[in-house]
Amino acid sequence: MWIGPFMKLPAHVAASAAVAAAAYAATRSPTVAVAALLSGIFIDLDHVADHLLTSGEKFSVPGFFSWCEELRWERIFIVLHSIELLVLAAALAYWLRSELLFGLVLGAGSHLALDQIGNRKPLPGHRFSAWHYFLTYRYRMGFRKSRLVRGPGRGSGLSSGRG
Repeated sequence: MWIGPFMKLPAHVAASAAVAAAAYAATRSPTVAVAALLSGIFIDLDHVADHLLTSGEKFSVPGFFSWCEELRWERIFIVLHSIELLVLAAALAYWLRSELLFGLVLGAGSHLALDQIGNRKPLPGHRFSAWHYFLTYRYRMGFRKSRLVRGPGRGSGLSSGRG
């Protein structure tokens, strides 16, 4: 769904379905499978939250997708896209022996892994740091696009839009 050429919504739905099927085959747990499916897709709701909180635009589905794909955001929080939260959830799943948390970790983890691979270059000539999916990294960068997206030449790239 997000901004990369690879990991848009249909790709995340297909990948999440495959992860859920594999999780069910391995565990025979509907809880694990459904949690993996839903978390792999709905983790992207944090993009909607960012749009609503920071864009200043009236919400529309086409407007939201173009806001993401054109990198019109100036600040991005995407709190659920966090390696730190994933590690914490994995530790809790292990400690609590929770099928629900295990499924959530599978779905969200596969989503983040695919985002890490597929969203490295959000626009031609621009790229995210390998650290982009760490919440602490985005925090240290002030959640600002100018520090999170590297553009052509020196330093960070975009100030707004595609430009």
